[in-house]
Amino acid sequence: MKLGPEQAAQLLARIHGRNVTVVGDLMLDEYLFGEVNRISPEAPVPVVRVLREHAVLGGAANVAANLKAIGAEPCLVGTLQDDRAGQRMLELLAQQGIGTEGIVLDPSRPTIIKTRVIGQQQQMLRIDREEPGTPKEATVEALKHSLARSLDGAGALIVSDYAKGTIDANLMATLREGCLAAGVPWIVDPKPAHRTFYRGATLMTPNTKELTELTGLPAKTDDEVAAAGRRLAEELDVAGILVTRSEKGMALLTSDALHREPWWIATDAREVFDVSGAGDTVIAVFSAAVAAGADWQDAAMLANAAAGIVVGKMGTATVTPQELLARFQAQEAR
Repeated sequence: MKLGPEQAAQLLARIHGRNVTVVGDLMLDEYLFGEVNRISPEAPVPVVRVLREHAVLGGAANVAANLKAIGAEPCLVGTLQDDRAGQRMLELLAQQGIGTEGIVLDPSRPTIIKTRVIGQQQQMLRIDREEPGTPKEATVEALKHSLARSLDGAGALIVSDYAKGTIDANLMATLREGCLAAGVPWIVDPKPAHRTFYRGATLMTPNTKELTELTGLPAKTDDEVAAAGRRLAEELDVAGILVTRSEKGMALLTSDALHREPWWIATDAREVFDVSGAGDTVIAVFSAAVAAGADWQDAAMLANAAAGIVVGKMGTATVTPQELLARFQAQEAR
């Protein structure tokens, strides 16, 4: 079974305009591009002469950017500070037509910035500026109100957890109850440290390293991935697990009687240039497809194709419907 160009086009058309809520840690991803011609006389490190700077949405905001790029309508719920990075993020969100009504200003924690230094087309260093921790009570209450409003008309909800403080047990209890009451499927990009927060999720999208950390089981071979995925689904009462396996593609495990055996999806990447943000693309495209009424296999195939495109781009990136259709057409021609 595979998703052909015609089916992909129909699914992308259904995705257009679908509302998807994204809850999680908002970040600004900065890139400093330069050239390296010498070693510093002060220490045995390369000297990077910066030629160009670039900033994009990161973390949960990158998930929202991926949703917007694919044609869905994201509602972003998270926190920013009214600082330079926060103002820059609001500008980027406005430029991409992503609403900011669900964002809560948090004066107690600065906006998260991840700065990557690129020399000779290779990432040489990453600098993180952040103060992780649970927001103050007033901020959490404001997030709950934003979350409740966002569920009206949502076709799916994404939890984009980077363990920086936005996602905590209090907010997740509200999320779980709200999604259940509204009949909204919720899909989690997990952090193992928050394992218990995800109980009852519709689906989780761990990579193999996260799967091992979440279960304590190895997840290298097909059999190991299947065993660990089943363990995770059973222990957390999760209906499905979509495991991203880098060059080995993906594995979809569900509790559906028709799909008790894992469904293996071969990688669609032609060239891997940069994997940063690929997990954001996978969960965004998968969730948008689910919001459009797709079954999980079609949603996974669309997400797999999107990941194959985005890893061929430098830095945190997104995928358009046109790029996806071109990929499916190329597959059909082979």
